Amino acid sequence: MPPSRSAAEWRGQPSIRGSSEPARMILLTFSLIGLQLTWGLEQTYCTPYLLSLGMSKSTTSAVWIAGPLSGLLVQPIVGALADRCTSRFGRRRPFMVAGSAVTALCLILLGWTKEIVGIVTDSKSVVIVTAVLSIYALDFAINVVQACCRSIIVDVLPTSQQQTGSAWAARMSASGHVIGFLIGTLPLVDILPPG
Repeated sequence: MPPSRSAAEWRGQPSIRGSSEPARMILLTFSLIGLQLTWGLEQTYCTPYLLSLGMSKSTTSAVWIAGPLSGLLVQPIVGALADRCTSRFGRRRPFMVAGSAVTALCLILLGWTKEIVGIVTDSKSVVIVTAVLSIYALDFAINVVQACCRSIIVDVLPTSQQQTGSAWAARMSASGHVIGFLIGTLPLVDILPPG
């Protein structure tokens, strides 16, 4: 029976640069450090930030449904779309780059919400809504990148090395979280005073 047209089609030979297996595994999974660092910083700083904008504690807690909701919705959809992607850059990389760009834009918008919204209006509620929408967009973008970072391990590694790749992914994720939470303990306002 011939394969269906919707089935994924492999082209070329997947490979990872690096002179040794640990070097290849680090290069394959290194992006997970940045991903988990972003999650950690968001979890550490966003609640106090939203409270400083004037949002109530009960409303702030409702904002945190964004992470699980985005994971539930985005990862399967992006996985299915990436499986069908025929980009010359690979199946996962275009989604990783686009998700990373949106993540960077959301972090910038979130970091300077008052200033950016202040260009248009002085409304406190518009500042809060913009910050909340930035958090939702950030969580959705992070989940796009995360789905592809994890899928590329399966795409590139032979079955015999996928367990090792998953172990390296867990190491990188844990490292990113530890770095993020350590940064969260620092008095950054004292270390880096505003302009």
